[in-house]
Order: sequence, then structure tokens, then C-alpha cells
Amino acid sequence: MGGICAALEQSAQSRCWPGCPWSSWTPWPSSGSQAVEKAASLEAEAPCKPKQETSKRQQKKQVLRDARQERKGQKKLQKQVEALEAALAALDGCLKEHLGDVGHDRADRATRDALLEAFGATRCHYQELPHVHGPCPAEGLSLLGSCLLRPQRYNAKFLPQEYSLLHKVWSLFHGDTKRCGVLDIGAGNANCAVLAAALLGLTVICVERESPRKELRAEEQLPTALKGKVIRIEADIADFDTSALASLACRHNLDRFVLLAKHPCGIGVDRSIEMAVQLRASRPASGPQPPNLLGVVIATCCTNKLSLDDFRESRVEEFCAMYANPTRTDFKTLALVRAVEVMSRCSAWRSASASLGNAITSQQVSWAELFEDHLQSLRLKRLSTAFGTSVEVRFAPRECTLQDRCLLAAESVPEAIYASSDPAFLQQLERGVRELSEAAGGPLDCRPKGLKSAKYDFDYTDD
Repeated sequence: MGGICAALEQSAQSRCWPGCPWSSWTPWPSSGSQAVEKAASLEAEAPCKPKQETSKRQQKKQVLRDARQERKGQKKLQKQVEALEAALAALDGCLKEHLGDVGHDRADRATRDALLEAFGATRCHYQELPHVHGPCPAEGLSLLGSCLLRPQRYNAKFLPQEYSLLHKVWSLFHGDTKRCGVLDIGAGNANCAVLAAALLGLTVICVERESPRKELRAEEQLPTALKGKVIRIEADIADFDTSALASLACRHNLDRFVLLAKHPCGIGVDRSIEMAVQLRASRPASGPQPPNLLGVVIATCCTNKLSLDDFRESRVEEFCAMYANPTRTDFKTLALVRAVEVMSRCSAWRSASASLGNAITSQQVSWAELFEDHLQSLRLKRLSTAFGTSVEVRFAPRECTLQDRCLLAAESVPEAIYASSDPAFLQQLERGVRELSEAAGGPLDCRPKGLKSAKYDFDYTDD
């Protein structure tokens, strides 16, 4: 037996690397593995088989396809160039008729001058607007996102917008939210309203013409103790008057309000402004008095829908009537209505410039921004008249929304709105998130149940 062991030991040692101790011997490669390595080496050294060359017929077809694609792109570009020329010609004619000036030849400079005379000077061009996305966005978004359960892409788009708007509302209250409320116009699924109520301690009145299904309403996910902080009113903006707000404010012991509107389309912006002006000015002769409306935060949207809204109706005449006589000229002439129609329609160029395969030119985008600058200037003037001060900012990152214009108005817009840091706000968020988590047992489930979306990568049709 000892002889056999010695023989095995001698055999094993003969297979060790020179100088290798017995305890760490390493076997030589087997003849099979050597064959595999050799085959792999020969395969690597073998010349690559050339790809089959395309035939002359195939090459000719590819050349024709490329030429067709190039002509198609040129046609699309030419179509946009012609659209710009036609729009400027139509606009110039309308403005000259409105201003009674028919002696100038149309040129870019002349059209810009006519816009200035008809609408007045703009406060700030879009490209020069300050970016005001809220303080310490990385920390703030992490806090805010921890209290809501929503699809990742959905959160990526909407959470930065909600965070920015919440900070602006907080700043208008100067951080003191006791007996304070928010009038949320077009609240939709009320995600932003729920965040304002649960984290900032505000009472939110959601005014929505047509509410989503019950399972899609975020307030339904609130713990019982907080459900009374979000009040949903199904009504058109025009039907919700000072008396209605006064009654609700009295019932919930509120004496200060901020009006919030996140992306009301087209004329919805102007109706929200009209509502704010009326609430600011009117006092009922009898009954409870309305609370003090401190200011407004309106993220504007879809100026092109002034000319054609979701009901396929033009709201341009209504728009012009709201801003009658803002300058020395009469603002209700038919010529100016037609001019606003052109400006509204062409403002869509900027949004379309981000679509796949578009041929929108940089000149079109520049004009679209200028048209919207002038229409926004009318809104800002009206807000300044009602509140004292109004400003326009870009409230959210471009990757979240192209509709990033936001109007702010108050007697004096707080400097805190522009701050890059606001420890008190972040502390309030942290406290609110902690208390909400304790009361609800975790994040609120605000997933869009019963829906699916390829864009936002979710499918809750089985929920």
C-alpha cells in the first residue's frame, strides 16, 4: 500500500510546476484542452471571410433611396420656410391694418416694431428668463419622491415640476402655512394638491371641470386624518366665484390663499387670471368675507390652443376681450384678433421642434418664442394691475417639459423664490414626509391604476 502511495506521489510531483510545493500542485493541461486551444488559435489566425459584396443593382437601389430621402427632407424644410413667410406676411398685414399703417414694406424689423406698438414692450425674452427650479433640487426631489409610489419615468417628468411649484407656493406664504389654503385650478389627479396638503400643512381646494375616476384621485390614498385637507369641487372656473371661496374658507377656518394652476391649456391660463383678478377685487355685500388672495403661481401651457382648443373652437376673441385697451390702441379690432390668431397658431412651432423627424427651422422657433413673449406680456400687465408685482420665470428643467413658462404675482414677489438654498423649506418637507409615512404606513400609492403607457413604461391594467 505504501508503495502505491509513493508511486502516486511521485506521479503527482512529476506533474507539478518546477519548484512548486506539493500542497499547491497544478496539473498540466490535458491533451484535449491543448487541442481546443490550438483550434481556437488557428481560427483566430485564419483570414476573415469577406462579406458578400452588394450587387450593382442593389447599390443603385440604395442610391435612389438615399436621393428620395434627401428630396423628402428638402421638401419638408421648404414647406416650413414657406409657412414662416406666409405667417409673417399675414401677421404684418393684420398689424398694419390694426395700427392704420400701410406705408411700410414688410421686413422682420418692421414686423417686430409693429408687435411692440400693438402689444407693448415685453418684460423679458424667453431665452433670458431666469431658471427657477427650486432650492437644492437633488435633496428636495429625493425627499419628495420618497413619499409617492409612481412609475419611474412618470416621476422623472412630473416630480421636478411639482417640487418647483410647491416651493413657490411656500415662498408666497413666507413659510407660514397656518390657516392658509391653495386654490388649485385644473387639479386633475391632485398629486400636487396632496403633496401641498400632506407635506406643507395646507388645505387645498381643487377646482376641476371633470374629475378623473375615483381610483386615479391621489387624495383617496391619504390617511383618514388628512383626507379633509384636500377638497374637490367639480365646476368650471367661471362658476367658482368669490362667494363659493368665502364659504369654503369660513368652513375650514382659512384666511389666506394662493392660486395655483399647473398647465391650464390655452384660454385656461387667462380664465385663471380672470378668476384671480375677481377674487382680489370683489367683496360680497353680505355673508362671509373671502380670504386674502396673496398671489398666484401659474405654469402656462399650449398658447397654440387659443386658436384651436380641445373642442376645436377658437378662443382668440375671448382672449382679446380680456385684455382690451392694455395700451394706447384699441385691443378689440378684428385685425388684431386675426393677428393673435396667427401668433397663437405659430407658437406651436417651438413645441413641434422637439418632435421626431420635424423640419422646424431655428427662425420659426425664434418667432414662436417672440409671439408668446408678447402674449405673456399682456398677462403680466393684468396681474401687476391686480397684485402690484408680476414676473415670469422658467420653472422646470427642459427635459421635464417644454412648457416651462411660469407667471408669479403678489404685492411683492419674495426673493426666496429665486434662492438656491432654503433650509426651512427642506426641513418642512423632511418633517412632512416622516409624519406622512408614519400615518400612512409608507409611501402613498399614486400609480395610475387601470392604465398603461408605453411612453412612461407602465402597465397597471390588471390592478
